[in-house]
Amino acid sequence: MKIFRLLTAFVLTAFIITAAYGQTDSEKPKSKKTVTITAIGNSNARLEFDHTTYNFGSIAKGSVVTHNFWFENTGTDTLVITRIKPTCGCTSTRKAGFSVAPGEKTSIDIVFDSGKFNGRITKAIKVECNDPVNPFLDLRFKATINNPLQILEYSPLQVNFENVPEGKNSKVIINITNIDSTESQILIIEKPSSDFIETELKKDSLKPDNTTEIEFVLLRNLEKGEFLTSISLEAKDKPGSRITIPINGNVVE
Repeated sequence: MKIFRLLTAFVLTAFIITAAYGQTDSEKPKSKKTVTITAIGNSNARLEFDHTTYNFGSIAKGSVVTHNFWFENTGTDTLVITRIKPTCGCTSTRKAGFSVAPGEKTSIDIVFDSGKFNGRITKAIKVECNDPVNPFLDLRFKATINNPLQILEYSPLQVNFENVPEGKNSKVIINITNIDSTESQILIIEKPSSDFIETELKKDSLKPDNTTEIEFVLLRNLEKGEFLTSISLEAKDKPGSRITIPINGNVVE
């Protein structure tokens, strides 16, 4: 009987010690995590993206392409973007945490360096904010590097405004060729802001093996420094025809 009482006391003591060390922060009544969740729950900020996925289509191996995910704070409180985290070293963003007033619209940009990738890829950026409805959200994009089935070919493989003097216009021409067996109507899906680059597609309908030009004019109002953007095009009603061409340059004194 005495041995039994000693064993019982030992088991109870072990259980108490184990329970104390096994307690997590979330189980403590006044932890920082609990306070943070309450604060988010009381927020009337609302994060609404125009879209949360994007398809670059076909890109050349080694290309660095960009896309802007536009969103609006449709709530009545200030929206606070607390974290923007790429899930791959090949992806980056030029924004960190920031605030967005009610009714304000802005964007989160992504920069994807295709590096040594080949074939189809899917990547993401994780966004955290104080919207209690969507506190955690993924922005996803996909691309096909060196797609052997693409029907729109382009040359050169990038729009390069190299060392443009500040205050001067500069022009670059890209040739687009329809290598499909049928006529293709070319659509521009996304292009740079017309505030600093004017874009003109010379001909939007191409018969097989025909070529057209896209003219890019860098305007004089761009401040000195390097810049990076992209243009995406596709053939109407032809799935898988999208291509994205990188645009980069450097404005110097």
